Amino acid sequence: MRTTISLIEGDGIGVDVCAAAVHIICKALKKVGVNKPNFQKISAGAAYYLENGVDIEPGGDQKAGKADAIFLGAIGLPNIRHEDGTEISPHLRLRDLYELYAGVRPIKAYPNIISPLSHPKATEIDFVLIRESTEGLFYSAATHNRTSILPDQIFDETFRISRKTSERLHNFAFRLAASRKKQGKKGQLTCVDKANVFKSMAFFRKIFDEVATKYTEVEASYEYVDAAALKLVISPWQFDVMVTENMFGDILSDLGGALVGGMGMAACGELGDEIGLFQPAHGSAPDIIDTDKANPLAAILSAALMLDYLSEKFDSQPYKDAALMIERSIHSGFGSKRLRPIGFGHDMGTRAITRELSNIIDGHTA
Repeated sequence: MRTTISLIEGDGIGVDVCAAAVHIICKALKKVGVNKPNFQKISAGAAYYLENGVDIEPGGDQKAGKADAIFLGAIGLPNIRHEDGTEISPHLRLRDLYELYAGVRPIKAYPNIISPLSHPKATEIDFVLIRESTEGLFYSAATHNRTSILPDQIFDETFRISRKTSERLHNFAFRLAASRKKQGKKGQLTCVDKANVFKSMAFFRKIFDEVATKYTEVEASYEYVDAAALKLVISPWQFDVMVTENMFGDILSDLGGALVGGMGMAACGELGDEIGLFQPAHGSAPDIIDTDKANPLAAILSAALMLDYLSEKFDSQPYKDAALMIERSIHSGFGSKRLRPIGFGHDMGTRAITRELSNIIDGHTA
């Protein structure tokens, strides 16, 4: 079996973390006896826009979707913007084009990572936030040109919630919660909304309730988004799976990342019914470009998500084994203090972490 991956390195540290992820993907697949994927590179991002006047290479949108999955490093540079002040964001267009409605953001504590939370239960943080990734307030993201504008006076942005997308999203979230319950986890699903204020959010919750009737084994509950933000700081270990609107998910997933080591540990998968896009949730970090300081583990954990996705897409146990190998190697690497990212106040940069993780996968001793 040989899969094809569309590889968009993008901007800044995206190039470095993509290289790290590709190396670890190939290493893990080799260990389970599977051919490495065919990586087809697609040029896109702010630097590409500055040079060419467009944000992705000709035909890049379509080329990306012809692969089995898409892997993205990072997009955007703060000093390169459209005339309206917004940043370059072709990845938002890819979400829309391929209906990547389920944004999967695992939030998990690893051994020996210092959390800003002093409570001893902070070591038990292990939940997944599911962010709807095509609608909500992002329906009017600049790249889609859906804003009603009275120049320099009024900007009306549309907050869209549709039955079709919400049903798919909630079914995905309930299936994930049910799967986690079989793995010995809580099997709880929390709908995060603002149904007390917005009709669209009340509709989102109504659909959640309808879908819940099919998954009686899953404990379903609700939180308003402001209360959820509070509880993510006070007691995040109480959550198992959370499902929410696009903008709410964008904000809460960063908050969650901060609880378990920062954006250098924030993995992300954007899943649709036909294809998935995987990327670290962090930005291009222009302040550390070419310094070898970037933590590649968010990208590598995203790569593990991609391998797990491909294992289900093609019913391939070796791909699932490779995904588990990466995840377990990272866990044991932190437990044995062999992984020590600079961002955590330690001594290992991008290349050192990639090299040491590769050694762990190989079964080498420190």
